[in-house]
Amino acid sequence: MNKKYKYFEFCQVFDYKRGRRLTTQNQISGDIAYISSTALNNGVDNYISPPDYMDVYKNKMTLSNSGSVGYLFYHDYDFVASDHVTVIWLKNRELTKYISIFLKPIFEKIKYRYNFGREISNDRLIKEKIYLPIDKDENPDFAYMEEHIKSLLNKVSFRKVNTQKQRKKLPINISEWKEFSFIDEKLWTRIKHGERLIASDRIKGETPYYSASEYNNSLTDSIENPLFVEKDCIVYSTFGTAFWVSGDFTASDEIYAFHNPNLNKYNALFITTIMKQNQYKFKFGRKAFKNKFQNEIIKLPATKDGDPDWLFMENYIKSLPYSDNI
Repeated sequence: MNKKYKYFEFCQVFDYKRGRRLTTQNQISGDIAYISSTALNNGVDNYISPPDYMDVYKNKMTLSNSGSVGYLFYHDYDFVASDHVTVIWLKNRELTKYISIFLKPIFEKIKYRYNFGREISNDRLIKEKIYLPIDKDENPDFAYMEEHIKSLLNKVSFRKVNTQKQRKKLPINISEWKEFSFIDEKLWTRIKHGERLIASDRIKGETPYYSASEYNNSLTDSIENPLFVEKDCIVYSTFGTAFWVSGDFTASDEIYAFHNPNLNKYNALFITTIMKQNQYKFKFGRKAFKNKFQNEIIKLPATKDGDPDWLFMENYIKSLPYSDNI
């Protein structure tokens, strides 16, 4: 059955209230979660004893207005919210964690319109429209949302991962690392810019097609009519994300393919982690095209000759727990 959806104005479905300012120096340790504009730890920035002027909430969602803009989290515990956060709940029914899980990716679709310089103010939030499944009366179908998430959870299976005995993790001393530019010839033998192939011109097939996305390692399609084929390299997107791709693939003009014959899945994982540290500089309005990233600097382990130390990077990743499952 194809579920019908329609757009709702934010205020048709949700009530909301902005959090209150509490500076770090005025926070007193306690048991109440303090939610701020972070994408980490479900938005929890600290545990405090809140002052009387701050409302204590429970069973509500929070949306980050600045900093890590656009991240939505559900809290089934007591919490207070900073002024960089909007507390959100349903108008006409109780919120549940299942409904919140359903709503999270829908809300976070609006992230691309905001950044640190363009916050989600109340005036902007109430103008947002949310695309939701509907019931026979064309109201938001919260029962469907809840049952859909429950059905997905029932399909999740867990398996025990057997890993090798703990290796001794190699020590890292970054003071001995060397700075390389993003396009340094000691790092890359070739950098290939992808080519645009619009969706209507793609024919379904077996060749992975990569484009700018924060999800699924930037894999967005599989086609049989690639304009070119690359193999075994790091893909870097205009969103500043970086991933290792093994085997044949093709890519849009939102992707750059970074080549070096020394690359493998282990040292590539090391390098992509470093490359993504610059991701915060690039947003929808300032994409990471070559003229933007070519002057970026990354620090990496280096040999005495000043070349990237490919072997150290590989052995470091191999020394980590569960590396045999990479």
